[in-house]
Amino acid sequence: MSGAPAPSAAPSMTGVLRSVRVGLREDLDITRHLFRGEVAYIVRDPLTFQSQRLDHADYAVLVRIDVSRPLSEVFEELVATGTLTPGDEESFYRFVMRLHQLGFLHLPIADDRQLYRRYRMRQLSRRREKLLGFLFLRIPLWNPDAFLNKTVRYFHFLFSRWFFVLWVVVIASAGYVVLRNWSDLLDPLAGTLSTGNLPLIGLILLILKFFHEMGHAYACKHYGGEVPEMGAFLIVFAPCAYMDASACWGFTSKRARLIVCLAGMYVEMFLAAIAVFVWATTGSSFVHGVAYNVILLASVVTILFNVNPFARFDGYYVASDLLEIPNLRQRSREYNLGLLKRYVLGMPSSGESVGIRHSLTLSLYGICATIYRFSLMIAIVAMLATKMFVVGIGMGIMFVGMTLLSMFRSLTGYLWYAQETAHIRARGVVISLVALIALPAGLSFVPIASYERAPALVGAQHETVVRSRTPGFVSEVPVRIGSHIQTGDPVVRLTNDSVTEWIAEVEGKQRAAEIRREAYLVSDPARATQEQVYLRTFEKSMRQALARKDDLAIDAPNVGFVVASLKDVDAGRFLAEGSPVATIVAGRWEVRAILTEEQITRTHAQVGDNVEFRPARDPGQVLRGVISRIAPSGYKGISLTQLTDQGGGEVTVNPDTGDAAEPYFEMTVDLYDASQDTLKFGATGTVRIAADAEPVAGSVARRLMRFWNKLRKS
Repeated sequence: MSGAPAPSAAPSMTGVLRSVRVGLREDLDITRHLFRGEVAYIVRDPLTFQSQRLDHADYAVLVRIDVSRPLSEVFEELVATGTLTPGDEESFYRFVMRLHQLGFLHLPIADDRQLYRRYRMRQLSRRREKLLGFLFLRIPLWNPDAFLNKTVRYFHFLFSRWFFVLWVVVIASAGYVVLRNWSDLLDPLAGTLSTGNLPLIGLILLILKFFHEMGHAYACKHYGGEVPEMGAFLIVFAPCAYMDASACWGFTSKRARLIVCLAGMYVEMFLAAIAVFVWATTGSSFVHGVAYNVILLASVVTILFNVNPFARFDGYYVASDLLEIPNLRQRSREYNLGLLKRYVLGMPSSGESVGIRHSLTLSLYGICATIYRFSLMIAIVAMLATKMFVVGIGMGIMFVGMTLLSMFRSLTGYLWYAQETAHIRARGVVISLVALIALPAGLSFVPIASYERAPALVGAQHETVVRSRTPGFVSEVPVRIGSHIQTGDPVVRLTNDSVTEWIAEVEGKQRAAEIRREAYLVSDPARATQEQVYLRTFEKSMRQALARKDDLAIDAPNVGFVVASLKDVDAGRFLAEGSPVATIVAGRWEVRAILTEEQITRTHAQVGDNVEFRPARDPGQVLRGVISRIAPSGYKGISLTQLTDQGGGEVTVNPDTGDAAEPYFEMTVDLYDASQDTLKFGATGTVRIAADAEPVAGSVARRLMRFWNKLRKS
């Protein structure tokens, strides 16, 4: 029987339950399934709408339980038929208690109605214990099953093959329209969350999520399931609809279960595609804006949230079914707890035997899901703190305090008092003291190596920006990015009709002056002398015009590599005087980083110190270098604009003044063995510098204080 503790580790329950008579509830829905080639049974409680997976051995015991006879006789029959052995007696009674906790049994002291009331009391108790539960409120509103029964016949077509083909065609067509209008689609993105747009977004989100949940509901009805509850979720006060389509877990067809799980996204993506066509065919209008918001909310937002397998949305149930692991979150948690008991406490394994791939899946999912939940809560607290400082910080303190208190109570309660750990009590106490005293002390007082990371930009020792010396239209771009260039090589060729006309005009005037001078040499020498003066003026104008013509041919001023240049598609483009046309670099590669005063103090950075650089496009690549220069003083005006938020970086600057909130020091790093193949000029990344060793607790406290100060300034 899976999940039953080993007899040696459990308190004796044989004497307590031997004479008890219990029976299986007749209203339970039980369906047979095949997971990873093994038979399993899904038991669904119609009162709580919860499902539980039982393996074949558990089910064999479950169906033997009969209210007409005591449990001792049931166990004896199971031994007689070979289902259990005499040594399984304690495990048998533990399994009965687990069924009781799940609410699957008729109890001598309670009927179904009382059982449901007890369940509701347990739910209310859990809500009271979770003071942060108001961030994730679930409010039941309606039992839509009767309505769905009357209307489902109108929506069967949604799950037909011909409509699925139509869906694919519509989605593909919308995707083509999006690609053709990609830049136009991105332009208004920054203003989507503006204050004036938020009410419209909220309304559209409510409508979309209603259709999303109705997609689940009609899919469940299409395959014969029940939908007993519909309501609203308040996720950080943002309303979302929900629909209980858990009956799909009783479907024996995996295809049907997956269709029910994906039906919400199926409907929303279709609505998003329709909105794409509306957006592309309407001008700037209210309808155009509504269509844009529908596209964003029904595609990007839906994919980001619903596909996520670590939140209990559609992605979680799809992953659970594809992996063939019902109750994935619960089973992964139980499996990881079992590993801790086995390898930390030395207790025998009490779980089912699983293969290596299955065990890795459960273990990794449990770890990732835990990290995700903590990260989500921290992100929510941080978001609230940026909007409501006192509320956000208070909730953060409450969350951390409650988490630590819960961990303390759970750990000490299990290791110090639980009967399951009675035989390893001494070891449990030692482990708890290590976890509660030694580990925090180590994190608080034992210094470990630490590093500071600073945003950086790739550059070169010598950088030359080639600019146009005269206005003109691009006629030829003979260089390519990455090519090696010599001094005098052509970079860009321009044309300018006004220069050509100027030269022709001067040539005409010059020729006319020469003719007149020749004519006056005999008849009027004085006039000939005057024409000679005109000729000198025209010759000067010609030299200026020819110089302007020469300026239209832009050549390389020095040897190097071309890292930025105009392209062939720029042919015909007009360039004003002083416009950049190419960037040529030479010498060794450099990285320019900016550090705060605190980072300079913690790292004691000096010229000659070794550092590491990781490009943002390939964080796994590590390039080593040495500090060659550090600015003697810090400046709020950051010259490396690519590292500021205005250039897509992390450093926030005032959009009016261009100054940062605090002074930054610019540091130059010479890289070893860097080449055109390993680096791209202008690429961003992170420089890592060794800093003073400090305890983990000190590092966390410093970062929290930095976050605190940032919030206060904002």
